[in-house]
Amino acid sequence: MSAHAAPPPFDRDKALIDVARVIVASALTIGSVLLTAFGFVERVVGIDKIASDRRFALLALMPGAAALAFLASGRALGALYDVSVPARNIPAWRRAFLRFVDISGAYGLFAIVISGLVAVASFLAIALLLDLRLMVLSTLSGLLAFCVALSGMLMRYSPRRRLIDFALAVSILCAMAIDQFY
Repeated sequence: MSAHAAPPPFDRDKALIDVARVIVASALTIGSVLLTAFGFVERVVGIDKIASDRRFALLALMPGAAALAFLASGRALGALYDVSVPARNIPAWRRAFLRFVDISGAYGLFAIVISGLVAVASFLAIALLLDLRLMVLSTLSGLLAFCVALSGMLMRYSPRRRLIDFALAVSILCAMAIDQFY
C-alpha cells in the first residue's frame, strides 16, 4: 500500500458554483464601493463640476465601472441559479415568474435590487457623458439597463440574452470612453 492517498475526484459543478459565488460577492462589493465613493466626492465637489470639469474625468468613470460590476454580479447570480435549479419545460414567462418568487421571493427581491443598482449607475454614467443636458435620455438609458439586468437574472441562458448583456456592457464602456476623450 502506498502512503499517499489518491486525490478526491474533481467536481466541476461545485467548482463553478464556488467561482460564481466569489464573483457575485466581489462584484457587488466593488460596485458598491465605487458608487459610494462617487457619492461622497459628488457631495463635496458637486455633480455639475464633475460633469463639466476635465480634472474630474477619472471620477466620472466610477458610475460606469460600478454598473459593469453590478451587471457582472447579476449575470453570475443568474448562472448560479441556472446551475443549481434544473430547467423546467414551461413557457419562458412562467419560468421567469417562478424564478422571481423562488426562495420565498428573496431571489426576486435581490434581482430588483441589483437591477436597480445597474440602472442608477448607468443613469449616472450617461448623465455625466452628456454633461447633465439630456436627462430624459439618461433616464431612458437607466430604465433600459434595469430591464436588461432584470431579464438577465430571470431568464435562463440563451445566446440572445448573452448578446443583449454584451450590448449593454459595450454601450457602458463606450460611454465611459467617449466621456474621457470628449
